[in-house]
Amino acid sequence: MKLARLVAVLGMAMVATTLVAPQAASAATHVPGPPMGLMNVRSHVKAAETLVYWKPVAGATNYQVTVSDGTITRLYVVAATQKLNAGGTHQLTVSTPNKCSRYRITVASRDAQGQGTSRYIIEKSLAPTAVIKAKAVRSSDPTKATFTYSPPQWKGYLGGPTGGATQDDKDNPKMSFTSTAELVRVADNKVVSTTTYTSSNWTAPRTQSFTGLDPARAYVLKITNSNKWGTCSNQLGRVLLNPNA
Repeated sequence: MKLARLVAVLGMAMVATTLVAPQAASAATHVPGPPMGLMNVRSHVKAAETLVYWKPVAGATNYQVTVSDGTITRLYVVAATQKLNAGGTHQLTVSTPNKCSRYRITVASRDAQGQGTSRYIIEKSLAPTAVIKAKAVRSSDPTKATFTYSPPQWKGYLGGPTGGATQDDKDNPKMSFTSTAELVRVADNKVVSTTTYTSSNWTAPRTQSFTGLDPARAYVLKITNSNKWGTCSNQLGRVLLNPNA
């Protein structure tokens, strides 16, 4: 009799242990992965817009797309049930209106609980960026100086000033790109000299030499880059020449 009661008690203990067993890891919720094949293309019809593409993500019920230039952020929500394009990807047209802005486009997959993963791409400006690696040096004769600078890393898009935009061919560039340099005396903001250079294939550093400078005055070379979309004040290059010590 005592043995029967002992077996019964052990049986109940085993049942209790089974009831409180933790959930198997395989039953955990699967979070949607990041959108693959993410890419962006400036509209060939309307340059103020960009087409964004990405592949469907398993488990996603929608996608949240944010477009930001650092000041203004726009949000788009795309249902996972959206009809795919002929290439089998999602496609969305977003607003990228400022010719001088660099846009960060983020696509995040989301499930019904709001969980998911994101990726981002960059849409570059229509107009060119500033020159790089700039420097100014006075010669042994302090009335003479040499300014050196390299072309911008991004020269902008083909097209403009209206219509669509296309990216230039790096190996066979066709863009008419203009760089204007103004030498300004800092003390009175007087423009001492202006030079303009236009080319479709500016790759090597450029050097400009000036004579007749006042050794006791500072000068600044202001360099403006432009294409048919125009120029950007926030991309003005400045190279300072200090007074002779």
